[in-house]
Amino acid sequence: MFQILSIEAAAEASLESGELAQRVAGLKRALRLLEPSGGGPSCDAEEFEAIEFASEGARRCFDSRSERIIGEAAAGLEAVVSVRGAGQEPHSAAVDLVAEAIRSGLASLDELIRR
Repeated sequence: MFQILSIEAAAEASLESGELAQRVAGLKRALRLLEPSGGGPSCDAEEFEAIEFASEGARRCFDSRSERIIGEAAAGLEAVVSVRGAGQEPHSAAVDLVAEAIRSGLASLDELIRR
């Protein structure tokens, strides 16, 4: 299985801001894997620094939402890697769909911490 975040880090009940930033960074790295031509974001977690000042409720919501987004991204990336591993090229629409799901998830996380 393709993992974006270690199982140990994902299993912790309360995440520190550094771990939340790692989740965002992992999602952005995954997006760059799908868009090697530079279509993905160039920075990792700078814009998510506001999570340090978010309420505990917002952090829990961020935790839950980021877990779901990471799971979806991992499943999509695993499918792409599996097709490539079989010596084929995945359909560009499928790759675009996975990339858009990651972009949408990142936007959702950004919106959550900016409230």
